[in-house]
This record gives sequence, C-alpha cells and structure tokens, in this order.
Amino acid sequence: MSRARTLLLIAGAFLLIAAIGVGVLGWNARAAGDQVPKGVTVAGVDVGGLSPAEARRKLARTIGGPSERPVVVDVNGRKVELTAKEAGVAISFDGAIDRAVKRGEEGNFISRGWRELTGGEVDGNEKVTVAINGRAVTAFVDRIAKSVDKPAVDASLALAVDSVSVNDSQDGSRLENPDKLRKQIVRTLRKPRGERTFAAKIVAVKPETTTDEVWAANQTVVTVSKSGTTVRVFVRGELSKTYSVAVGSAEYPTPGGQFTVQTMQVDPPWNVPNSEWAGDLAGQTIPGGAPNNPLVARWIGFNGAVGFHGTADGGSIGSAASHGCVRMNPADVIDLYERVRIGTTVLVV
Repeated sequence: MSRARTLLLIAGAFLLIAAIGVGVLGWNARAAGDQVPKGVTVAGVDVGGLSPAEARRKLARTIGGPSERPVVVDVNGRKVELTAKEAGVAISFDGAIDRAVKRGEEGNFISRGWRELTGGEVDGNEKVTVAINGRAVTAFVDRIAKSVDKPAVDASLALAVDSVSVNDSQDGSRLENPDKLRKQIVRTLRKPRGERTFAAKIVAVKPETTTDEVWAANQTVVTVSKSGTTVRVFVRGELSKTYSVAVGSAEYPTPGGQFTVQTMQVDPPWNVPNSEWAGDLAGQTIPGGAPNNPLVARWIGFNGAVGFHGTADGGSIGSAASHGCVRMNPADVIDLYERVRIGTTVLVV
C-alpha cells in the first residue's frame, strides 16, 4: 500500500471517529433537551435529570403539600389559624420549570452533549411564584388585634355621703406592631416549607390616671348630708371627723352636687346679697367679726356664695335653717378649716 493511500485511510478513520463523536454529542444534547439539566433546583428542590412532568410531580409533593399548611398564631395561649386557602396561597411551578429546562440550552450542542455524556452539572436555582391575598392576611391580623385590644381604665373617685373610695385603674392591652406580624405572615406564606407558627406579642396599655394619683388628688374629701345635717371628713377613704351642722331651709336649699373648695378666709366679711330676706342690710359689706355678721370665725366657700361658716346661732345646728350655706359651730368650722385646702372635693347630697 502506498504511503499516500495509508495517510488517506488514517485521515478517513479520524474523520469517521470525529463524525461519530459529534453524532454522539449531538444525540446526547438532543436527548437532554427536554429535561432539567442535572444540578438545577427549583425552590431548593433537586429536579435535575427530570422531565417537566416529573419535575412538576416532585415539586407538587415536596412544596405543594407543605404550602397548604395553615399559619398558626399563639395569642396568649389561644391558637388562631389562617388556612392557606383563606390566605389565597397559589403556587405556579410552570414558569420555574420552563426556566430550569432552558438552563440546559446554555452553550453549543457540543458543550451540552459533552456535559451530558460526562455527567456534568449546571449550577442554578429557580424560584417559584407564590401568590398571596394580602387583604386576607391584613383582615386576619386585624381580627387578632381586635380580640386583644382593650382600653385602659382610668381610676376614678367613688363618692357617697357616708363613704369614699377609688375605683381602681386597670391596664389595657394591645397587639404590638400589627404591621410587623402581617409582614411575617406574608413572608412565611411565600416560603412553602418555612416556619408557620408565631406568637403574637401583647403589650400593656397603661391608664392615664392611676389609683395612687386619684388618692393623691383627693387625700381629704368632705361630704354633707342635708337630710342628716351632718358633715363628714374622710382621709384616703377613712372617716376622720364628723360634725353636726345646719343646712339650707326648704325655701333656700343648699345646692346638691360635687364641688371643690374655692375660697377660704379667716374672719370673713359678709357681702350681703341683694335679696328680700336681707332687709336693710341688702347690698352692704359687713366687716369680719362684727356682731351683725353671721359668718363667724371662718369661711370655706365651695359654690360661689355657698359655703361652710361658723354661726352664733347654735340653736339652729341640726336643722334646715340657713339661706343655703352650711352653718357650723365656731369651734367646728375652725377645725374643718385646718383639714381642707383649695381644691378639696365636697359632695353635697
């Protein structure tokens, strides 16, 4: 055989081998074209080497099932659920699978065939699309907030003619940062295999006025019983002193209600009202201590021209005899004067 013929045969053999190799690579490239290339994951699930249908079934099993779990929120030991259906959870695998398959189209048919022939992998992960009904999640969080939201109750003074107490303040409660909880739920619903149990954080709402503050503002309270012609002094709810007094007559009754001490004066002058009963003294000012001044020793006003004062008419004590004021024995009104201050609460019943 001539040298030329030998070289020709060798070249032909190489060409045949190359053609076979290219054919093999091309066949492998085409065979892998309808599969997800090895090494590719969808939502972290390995679907490499699977057909689109096989990948869809595997994803439905490993992701679809977990995605249907409810969200559970612990609200002070009470479990509240939001189902995946209520939240409008819907997962689309098709787009992610299509993109995963297209990962295998990278490069030319020779590189693709070689990768398939040698068991090479494509490094990549495709995300699935998870649809959420945001309004449903918001409504769920709103229901939780409504179930725990409780306004604080301010302390208040509870008055009766024979008792003084304070209705205690009460803490309220509210859901801390509802928007944060809503975002947590949305995030976990978008992660089919993520944690779906949360604890709602409930915080206390403090009252504006506490029990101690009410007592501090009402250390001393004075009550007047018109029917019993009795004045009582309470200190932090405890009866401290009792006086027998005279109150307004049927014609000029002492006004009832809750008041505060407005004015206090030692040996007060008497500004005589322009009333028919005042006679010739109407409109005059009688100096303090004058014999014709009925305001003896002290004045403690709680409703304009109405107040406590001493009287020289001791015989009227225990009756309804005044023109509206509360008459007291001079020693008693002096004692009361030392027990009260401007702003002291006065209840007249």
